[in-house]
Amino acid sequence: MTPAFRRYVTADAFSQSGTQVTRVALPLVALLVLDAGPFELGLLSAAEMIGFLLFGLPAGVWVDRLRRKPILVTADVLRAVSLASIPIAALFDALTLAQLYAVAVIVSIGTAFFDVAHLSFLPSIVTKEQLPKGIGTLESVRSLAVLFGPGLGGWLVQALTAPIAIVADAVSYMISATVLATVKAEETPSGGRVSLMEGLRYVLGHPILRLIGLVGAMNMFINGIWAIVQPLYLVDELGVSATAYGLMISGAGAGGLLGALLAPRVIARFGHGPTMYGTAVLIIPLNVLVAFTRGVQR
Repeated sequence: MTPAFRRYVTADAFSQSGTQVTRVALPLVALLVLDAGPFELGLLSAAEMIGFLLFGLPAGVWVDRLRRKPILVTADVLRAVSLASIPIAALFDALTLAQLYAVAVIVSIGTAFFDVAHLSFLPSIVTKEQLPKGIGTLESVRSLAVLFGPGLGGWLVQALTAPIAIVADAVSYMISATVLATVKAEETPSGGRVSLMEGLRYVLGHPILRLIGLVGAMNMFINGIWAIVQPLYLVDELGVSATAYGLMISGAGAGGLLGALLAPRVIARFGHGPTMYGTAVLIIPLNVLVAFTRGVQR
C-alpha cells in the first residue's frame, strides 16, 4: 500500500478510537455529573442522531460534488473543538445539559459528513485493484476500535472523571485532522447533478431497498431506546463501575468482529436473505432472557 494509504489508516485509527471513548463518556457525563434522568438522556441520544437524520442524505449529494479531503479534515476539527468545550466548561463548573445537547448535534453533523466522505476518499489514494484490501483494512480498524475503545473509555472515566475523559476524543480528532492534512491525493469531484429527490424516488420505488430502509429505521428506533436504558440500568440502578460499563459495551465489538469473520461462511451456506432473517430472529431470545433476569431480580 502507498504511504498516503498508511497515513489514512493511521488517522482513521485515532478517529475511530476516540469516537468509541465518547460513546461511553458522553452519556456518563450527563448521568454522573449533571444527574440526567431518562428524558434528558433521551434528548441527548436524539441530539447524537439528528445530524444523520437532517444531513445524512444531503451530505451524499454534496460530498459527490466536492473534494473529500477538506471535508474530512474540517469534520475532524469541528468535532475536536466542540468536544473540547465539555472539559473546559466542567473545569469552571459551567457545564450544562444544553451544552451537551449542542455538542452532540455538532458532533453528529460532523460525523455524518465524515462517514460519507470516508470511503469515497479511498479510491483517490489506492488503485482499483487495491480497493478491496483497503476497505477491509479500514473495517478491521473500525472493528478493533469498537472492541477496545469502550473499555478504554470506561477506564478513563473512572480514572479521570467523565468530562476529562472526553479530552481523549478531542485529541484523537485533532491528530486525525493533522495526519489527514498530510495525505497526498489527486481528487476529481464528479460534478454530477443527481438530485436528492431522484435518489429517494429510486430507493422508495424499489421493493427490497424500501424494506431494508424500513428495517434500518426500526433498528435505529430500538437502538435509541437501548442507548437510554443501558446506562441508566447498569450504572445508575445496578451501580456498575464506569470501567465495567465500558467493557460491557466492548462486548458488542467482540460480537461484531466474530460476526464479520463468520458472515462469509454463513452466507455461503444459507444465502443472503435467510441470513438476514435468521440473525433478526436470533436476537429475540437474548432480549427475552435479559428481561426475564430483570424480572427475577425484582
